[in-house]
Amino acid sequence: MSESNIEKYIHSVIEAVDILHQKQLMGQVLTIIYSSIDACGLLDAPINQEKATGKTFKDWVNKYMLSDSSIECSADDLWGARCAVLHTHTTTSDLSKASKVKELQYISGPPENPVVIAFLKASKDIGENESIGINIDLLLMDFLKAISKFNDEFSARIIDCEVSNSRASKVLLHFAM
Repeated sequence: MSESNIEKYIHSVIEAVDILHQKQLMGQVLTIIYSSIDACGLLDAPINQEKATGKTFKDWVNKYMLSDSSIECSADDLWGARCAVLHTHTTTSDLSKASKVKELQYISGPPENPVVIAFLKASKDIGENESIGINIDLLLMDFLKAISKFNDEFSARIIDCEVSNSRASKVLLHFAM
């Protein structure tokens, strides 16, 4: 049986974040994670939904990522982080500036590393609990588990749902040259 369009997309996302992570290109890892959540959020949205929104992003995060997560943030915090990374490639978004979400501060390394532990603890003290430390490695693992779970569920859904099948067929994969 050949791979569906959505399975090819999921595999390309996993391969991309793996390559970027190995090369320590963490800003790009975050860009792929957050933009992929946007895409998956629309794919998973109600049939009448026509575009990706903050709600589709947060709904997907709550459904697939935070239910079994090792990170300590909300879907709103991740939405603010997504806005910061995708719009300015920084950690500050309009939402974090307005204290509507916590600003995510990133570190990479083994969770038991004393520097990582100290960073995560210290990040809570920034701006009187207005920021939170996130280990990118754990965020990545949570994302990979979530997108794999989504792949399994969505691949089954596209067989019976024309809207889901149509959405999946529009996902960008490869370009011929």
